Amino acid sequence: MTDLRIGDPAPSISDLHWVRGGPLDTFQPGKVYIFVFLTTTCGSCVEIVPYLVQLQENYREKGLEVIGVVYKSSASAAEGRVYVNAWLNQNCPNVNFRVAVDFTGEILRLWMDPTDFGAPASFILDRGGKVASIDPMDLDDVVLKVLGGS
Repeated sequence: MTDLRIGDPAPSISDLHWVRGGPLDTFQPGKVYIFVFLTTTCGSCVEIVPYLVQLQENYREKGLEVIGVVYKSSASAAEGRVYVNAWLNQNCPNVNFRVAVDFTGEILRLWMDPTDFGAPASFILDRGGKVASIDPMDLDDVVLKVLGGS
């Protein structure tokens, strides 16, 4: 059970299986990240994706990178990637950010207690790779503050 708090270093992402965008093994210093857990059975997850696409578009030049992680239990990484890719094509075809699948739930467990998991669940990481906010109500406001260094 993870008790991730604001100010903690971001957990590992090295075991993610990438569906969209190039692979990323670690968070890059100097960038601000929105790291959001999604599921394929969550209507709110489909609804938040266009908002995340807009945030990525608006603030990419200022160092923002959005990463979506879809938790989808499957027999293999390849099966999970195929399923998530089909879900994206059907529901979120204009995704402009990296998307990965966590088919075992291991990455999810590094970030939060799976028994408390409600999708979408987002984490904002500062330019030093530390958690700056957990599930903020106003992503725009928090992202602007973190991009500005506060």
